[in-house]
Amino acid sequence: MTGGSIAAWSVADAERWRRAGVPMVLAPVLGGWILAALVVTSYVLLFGLSSASGAWRDGLGGGTDWLRYPGVVLLTALPLWYRYVPVAVFPAALFVAVETALLAARTDDTDRQATAGYLIVLAVCAIAVTGGGLRLRARRRQRALVLAAAGVRRFPLPEGVPESDGHRGHAQVYLGLALCLLGLAVLTDGLVGDLTSGGVGYDAIGQQRVCVVLLVAGTTFAGWGQLAYRAARRLYEEDQPALIVGVRTGADGRHWVCADARTPSAPPLISYVPRGRDTRTPTRLLGSGSVYAEGNGHHDINPRHEPFEAVLYGTLAEGDEVVIEYAYARYDLHQATGRMYAAVTTAPLRPDRHHGLGVWKPVDGATRQRERLREARERAERQRAADERAMREAEERRRNPPRSSSGRSSGSGKSSSHYSSCGGSSCASTCGSSCGGCGGD
Repeated sequence: MTGGSIAAWSVADAERWRRAGVPMVLAPVLGGWILAALVVTSYVLLFGLSSASGAWRDGLGGGTDWLRYPGVVLLTALPLWYRYVPVAVFPAALFVAVETALLAARTDDTDRQATAGYLIVLAVCAIAVTGGGLRLRARRRQRALVLAAAGVRRFPLPEGVPESDGHRGHAQVYLGLALCLLGLAVLTDGLVGDLTSGGVGYDAIGQQRVCVVLLVAGTTFAGWGQLAYRAARRLYEEDQPALIVGVRTGADGRHWVCADARTPSAPPLISYVPRGRDTRTPTRLLGSGSVYAEGNGHHDINPRHEPFEAVLYGTLAEGDEVVIEYAYARYDLHQATGRMYAAVTTAPLRPDRHHGLGVWKPVDGATRQRERLREARERAERQRAADERAMREAEERRRNPPRSSSGRSSGSGKSSSHYSSCGGSSCASTCGSSCGGCGGD
């Protein structure tokens, strides 16, 4: 595919990259679920079991508490921000921790449920800050390890690569802004109602709850989209490091990057999901002699059973965007060899850890070639049978056209006119939905 100047990612370098990641318990997905469970527990203690009338409210029945409302929004957002926007957890967790410490200092010693709730909130803040810091540190270390393994050379992206910076993250940003604006409108309605209540206690808890959901979802989408957009921009702004890696395909459609395509014990490390708009195949012919044939060093594989070799452009860490270039063989049904092309995929890297892929076993190239030819013949036979069946059905409809239930009444004239306009006996094969059918109105 590419010249020998691109370095291969060794198993030892890949193992150092894996060890540089965060512990499993603080990984984005699992860590987010742990934080969500702790936040729900704190809400049950503070708002459900506490003797105070709402631990984040004044408890005096004087109406809606607006001063402590930002803390509720930020605490609710922490699990999602930890998963998708880790940078945002630092100011949010600091604000919530300071406010919670002040409230805990004023809490009655007999209200043990509120005290326990405040302690859990402080634990949430500590976990979010610790995990967020470790994740950002792990990203820097993993990028540095990839740069060291790739060497000093940088390469332009391959020809025909889909440019994702024109669309990556835009939908999330626009959706997030729309949700935030809607939430602020709902919250403004409650605030105006409270200010114009004439001193009577006004209950805007309903508006506050709706706004919490909208603001948390909106800020998460907007931040997630902005990070994805920036990652795409970085990929196209300058030449990138490149490594020869292996790629394994999971049953769920996720593709996993591993050290190489030769070591069966090399574990999958990080995943991406190729999408149609971000994949072009084939992009170019690799050479006049680029054919798959026995004895020329190439062999056909089933990507669900063993990895294929690819060139990865870009840095390798969760949230980064990379370009994957790999060989693509196009076969003729009756030929034993195929032409080899290059295919490219642009994709953001996901923070998944669980892959469910075990040690793979290499398949003999000649065996795989015979299997491919057999599968191609079966597909061609099924297609031929389907075409023959369609032709028989079309011939049957031509010989026995459907008749209107009204017989030869005045309505039959209208049906005959419609049938004639569709082309007579060829209607079944040429008219389709544009004529609305040929059996009358």
